[in-house]
Amino acid sequence: MRICFTSDQANGLDSVMSYHFGHCPYFVLVDVEGNRVVNVESIPNPFADEHNAGDLPSFMHSKGVNVIITGGMGPKAQQYFADYGITPVIGAYGKIRDVLEEYLKSKVEVVKPVERHVSPQHSEPKSKEEGEVERLKKEVTALREQIADLKSLLKSLEEKLG
Repeated sequence: MRICFTSDQANGLDSVMSYHFGHCPYFVLVDVEGNRVVNVESIPNPFADEHNAGDLPSFMHSKGVNVIITGGMGPKAQQYFADYGITPVIGAYGKIRDVLEEYLKSKVEVVKPVERHVSPQHSEPKSKEEGEVERLKKEVTALREQIADLKSLLKSLEEKLG
């Protein structure tokens, strides 16, 4: 089975999950036989900046992906993946190593996405606002890394306590 994880980093299993599959900078492809990892590959997302609906599911299909695990994905994208026979799993966060273990033990909590509607009057942000958006994106990425580290620490402590 080949599992694709959305990622903010190209650090294989030590990468932090990215919240949204479409704009993540990297994908981490993990080949699993039974519960054993046989191969890990980090690849850049060729569609991170711009893509059409269906581009990423088609790309994942060409890579032999069976399951895609991510933080968030809209219902339309989920349907595209399903059309290719790829199972979307959403609501995941933390380090890929931990999420993989949870998935293989059927402990990943799947959260259904909420459809977001964009107003037709939506206007482009002003340059000052764009700068603030970029700053907030960087802050969110740093917070995801901290959350992933804390989740790993919690897991380690739980194992020690039995």
